[in-house]
Amino acid sequence: MKNWTVATPAIYSSTLSLRLEGHEFQPQYDVQLIFNETAQSLILCSAACNQNPSCRVFDYDSSSHRCRLFEADLTNGAIIAVASQTSLVGSVILSASLYASIYNQSCSACQGNRYQTCSSTTNMCQCPGNSYWNGSMCPLQLFENATCSQIDACRSDLNLSCIINYYGEFTQCLICINLFTIFVYENLNTDEIFHFLIRLKCFDRQRSFR
Repeated sequence: MKNWTVATPAIYSSTLSLRLEGHEFQPQYDVQLIFNETAQSLILCSAACNQNPSCRVFDYDSSSHRCRLFEADLTNGAIIAVASQTSLVGSVILSASLYASIYNQSCSACQGNRYQTCSSTTNMCQCPGNSYWNGSMCPLQLFENATCSQIDACRSDLNLSCIINYYGEFTQCLICINLFTIFVYENLNTDEIFHFLIRLKCFDRQRSFR
């Protein structure tokens, strides 16, 4: 395994870890594949990953020139051995230092930054799409049935929510639908009270939770 740095002038820079030949990346879900084209060299394939902020893993075969980019990491995919000795896997090296000084700062701090994006609602640097802030960096959001520990840890674009059990503890990512919402407003002379009741129904592959 070796590391190298890829930089695209005036855009992004990242440090990549390269596995030895004879390996490819196996995603857990089809949606994780974000690019599947040809590239004339490993350098061009790694540059394509560097230029795409969603890319965290890529694999390249120097014989077929196949270049695949993935919005994935080793928590939801695997590096596997393959017969082709011309195929290898690269992954973007992430650390808290890439995030700590920029997160929640004004948008000027993350201009041209690969790892955080400017939020149009808050005008602050935030985690990019399909990732979430865990207090130190922006890991990828989780898929169905994964164990989660905070409300925004699951892929909301896939209708996944981090479910809270009867003890108020976060449990796992499940598909939920909002059955109904009840809103009650009370004005008791001096106090104003708002009540929200949200009824969710959540599903996994075997059973449903109410």
